[in-house]
Formats: sequence, structure tokens, C-alpha cells
Amino acid sequence: MTTKPYRVGLVLSGGGARGAYHVGVIKYLADMNISIDAVAGASIGALNGAVVAAEPNLKIASTHLQEIWNSLAANSPIKINSTETINYIGRILLGQVAPLTDETSNALSTVANLQTLFLENIGLGDESPIHKLLDKYLDLEKLHKGLPLYVSVYRSQGSLNDLFSAILASVNLINTKHSEFLHIQSLKRTQQPIAILASAAIPLLFKAKQIEVNETNYFYSDGGQGGIKNVQGNTPITPLLELANCTHVIVNHLSDGSLWDRNAFSKAFPNTIPLEIRPGRVIKRQGFAKDLIGFDANNIQSWIEQGYEDTQRCCESVARALHFHERANQARKQRDEAIDELDNDNFHID
Repeated sequence: MTTKPYRVGLVLSGGGARGAYHVGVIKYLADMNISIDAVAGASIGALNGAVVAAEPNLKIASTHLQEIWNSLAANSPIKINSTETINYIGRILLGQVAPLTDETSNALSTVANLQTLFLENIGLGDESPIHKLLDKYLDLEKLHKGLPLYVSVYRSQGSLNDLFSAILASVNLINTKHSEFLHIQSLKRTQQPIAILASAAIPLLFKAKQIEVNETNYFYSDGGQGGIKNVQGNTPITPLLELANCTHVIVNHLSDGSLWDRNAFSKAFPNTIPLEIRPGRVIKRQGFAKDLIGFDANNIQSWIEQGYEDTQRCCESVARALHFHERANQARKQRDEAIDELDNDNFHID
């Protein structure tokens, strides 16, 4: 039987509520009848990517993603757990206003308390809205049998440590350690949804998730934190090149002027063709924080439309070529099936 002459990978980067842009990207690819062979996602890209990986084609995935994001526009998934927040703030205050009977002892105690807080796994958000969406829209059995899905995750050193490291890296004072990439279908069934949630676990907002990797348990949080200076974790193309053997990779960015360098990957993988989808106009709507966790209905719709338009602009010629490749592959498959039928009827073609 003739095998497919190329493999197409899809990279869905992280960006919080800007992940609505992915819906437009996938809808355009579906309209062009493009098929995907493997998916890699970071943060919100891992959640969207899970839907893509679980469905038999991009048309169905696009429809489900549109439903999900309509739901997100109507009811934001970001809900703060007021009890957890009050308790956490109280602990910080108590650590700073201990009795003043022994100033040296008190100072050491305060430092120790703050160090403990930095190392703790803290989540001030209510995760139940996201769990409900996953339960409703993600079929774990279909995911397990679906397209290879890779998600980026960041080995946590405590919620506050993770958050402050990301902040320092974003202003070029340090760089964060690299994210790791997990192949979802290789994990235990019970760990698969946990790993997807881990990739989207924004530090301090959601708790890091415990995942068993190579028979050892680690806590992982938002995969977009890794290698911030060159967006190594937030643009998880590496597993599609090293593990999925993709010949073409569609890379979707959710920021204005992403620092991801395609040339670095082209040198290491000269036989792979990366195709970037970058915003043609400013993708920022209300500033970084609000765009990250503010699921505004108007913004969501505008991001979906922008994703479609930008993908059309970036991919039209390439998508048309892939479309013809797909038709040729289907024709070869039909030919081989016809030959097999003739062989089964004792006809032979040399």
C-alpha cells in the first residue's frame, strides 16, 4: 500500500483567551480540506489541541471548538476561589506581622515563611468550569486513539517561584529553564487529562499537576513558561520534528512579534518546512493580563475572525498545494484498494 508522502504537524501556541484565534486557524484549514497528522500545544493550545487530536477531521474539530469558545464567551472559565484567596493573603500578612518581641527571630521567621510560600503549590482559581468543559467536549477514549498529541509542561518549583521567574524572564533579566514535552497517548489513561490541564496551569491561578514521567512523579505547570527568551515552551514544535517526523509544520503564534526563530529549526531539520501564521494586525486587545484571562465575548469573536483571515493570508498557496497532495494521496489509496480487490479475486497486475 502507498503511504502518505508527507506528514503535517500543527503547533498551537499559548496565550490565554487569545486561544480563540486557533478556532479561526483550524476553521480555515478545515475549509481547505487539510488533514493533520500530529498536534502540539502549549497552555490554551494544549486544550484546543486535545479537541483537534480527538476528532476524525478538522471540520468536526472546528465545529466543536466553535461551540466551546461560544460557551467561554458566555461564561468565563476563570473563577477566583474567594476562600482560598482570603486564606492565602491572610497567611502572607501573618508572616509579616509576627510578634515583635525578638526582632532577629521575627525577621528569620518571616523569611522562612515567605520561602515556604514561594515553594508551595498554590491555586487561587476555581478549576471546576474547565473540568466541566473537558467532560462535555473531550472524549478521552477518542483522544487515546486519535492523532499524536504533544503538550509542553514546565517542571514547577512552587507557584510563586514559577510566576516570578516568568516575570523576570519577560524583562530579560533571566531565562527560564526549558519546558518538557509529553506525548499524551503514551501516558497512563488517568494521567492524560491531567497532563493537558497541567500545560494550561497558569502559576498562582491554577495548581501545578502531579504527573508520573519515567516512573517518577513531578509537579508541572503552564508549558508556556519554558525558555521564555526564545519561546521554546510556548511554541512546541520540537516533538513534531523529533518524534512525529513531520515534513510540514504549521506554527501558530498568539503574540505580536513572536521571538520564535524558524531559521534555528530549519538548520537542524532542513527537510522540514515550517509555515508560520503570524497576526497580520495587532492581536492585543486590552493588554497582556486582560487578554490572558479576560474571556470577553467581543474579543473572542474578533480573534476567531482574525485567525481565519491570517491563516488565509499566510497559507493560501501552501494549503492549495497540500490540498492537491491530499487528493493525490486519496487517489493512490483508491487505486491500491482496487488492486487489492482484484488480487483477492485471483487477478494479478504486474
